[in-house]
Amino acid sequence: MEMLKIIIKSEAYWRSVARLALMFFIVFSIIEHVGNYRSFDINILFGDLLKRGGIYRYMLGGVIYGIIVAFIFQRRKIIESRK
Repeated sequence: MEMLKIIIKSEAYWRSVARLALMFFIVFSIIEHVGNYRSFDINILFGDLLKRGGIYRYMLGGVIYGIIVAFIFQRRKIIESRK
């Protein structure tokens, strides 16, 4: 429980969460867009994300992904620094 508190209070952890969430959002929205339309058009991408509510789905998914992956990396970094 102590390690969880250390990680949650870490500013580096939350920066990693934000960075991973943004990358998740960008990558998966582009992959889905290209899969649906077989081409890439930025105007259609943003219009489609807003119209179908995909922006909220990918933002939430990105935050969850970022929290989990950043926690694993921060935990590994703390364990290695204690050795």
